[in-house]
Amino acid sequence: AAAAMDERDVLVPSYRDHAAQFYRGMAMSECLLYWGGDERGSDFKNARGDFPNCVPVATQAPQAVGAAYALMARTEDRVVVTFIGDGGTSNGAFYEALNMAGVWKTPVVFIICNNGWAISTPRELESAAETLAQKAVAAGMEGRQVDGNDVIAVHEVVRRAIDKARSGGGPTLIEALTYRLGDHTTADDASRYRDPEIVRAQWTREPIARLRAYLVSEGAWSKEQEAELHKACAEEVDREVAAYLHASPLNSDAMFEHLYAKLPDTLQWQREEARRFAQRSANGDGNGHV
Repeated sequence: AAAAMDERDVLVPSYRDHAAQFYRGMAMSECLLYWGGDERGSDFKNARGDFPNCVPVATQAPQAVGAAYALMARTEDRVVVTFIGDGGTSNGAFYEALNMAGVWKTPVVFIICNNGWAISTPRELESAAETLAQKAVAAGMEGRQVDGNDVIAVHEVVRRAIDKARSGGGPTLIEALTYRLGDHTTADDASRYRDPEIVRAQWTREPIARLRAYLVSEGAWSKEQEAELHKACAEEVDREVAAYLHASPLNSDAMFEHLYAKLPDTLQWQREEARRFAQRSANGDGNGHV
């Protein structure tokens, strides 16, 4: 999906869309900074127009509509793309976003990554709709469904939706059908609620293996190229981890940055108090009092 976007377009990601962000130019070290609690990780050196990660589920959808509306008001030739999981479509913010995108005909593409599970809740208990793509109908926009494990098909469907939005055709909702092959998180044990036979069957449709097989059949990929890619990726990861580990430490002001255009008086007072506390700590006063 990210490959179908132009550099000028805007990505509004959820907290699971790092692959798209990396493709768009976010450095891995920036990603590590963000998840390490350092907001400098959201100040991308590349992809300057893209939004940072959005952790509250579904709230990226109305943000995407707002950004698209602003671009439309400025008559800028740009499109916004945002992702959401199947579970996120049960959130009210998702429906509000679809509604206003349909009303305003904003240049935005919504992509639902439907992997069949919202943690341990199966798709059939999330929505009674036959498809998630058909939720576009009530919002007055086009809805499409695509095999989310087919890289080429996804690129084509997203490209068409972006082209339509850029030409003034309004928003599109795309449901990409895939499957969550692993646990939801390291704290989850999906074997408690999923049939292992279904999981094994889904592994045969895994998108990377499918794309590799297709490229090999077309004479466009080899074991040597794959080995070189693995080596380059490992080297990049090592460089980016080192860059993160050697990032300059934050001072107490970091807690108050990236919050407001102008810091309110109450927070200005707290910032000064934090500075005094930090100074006393630096001077060896370990009693913790300001």
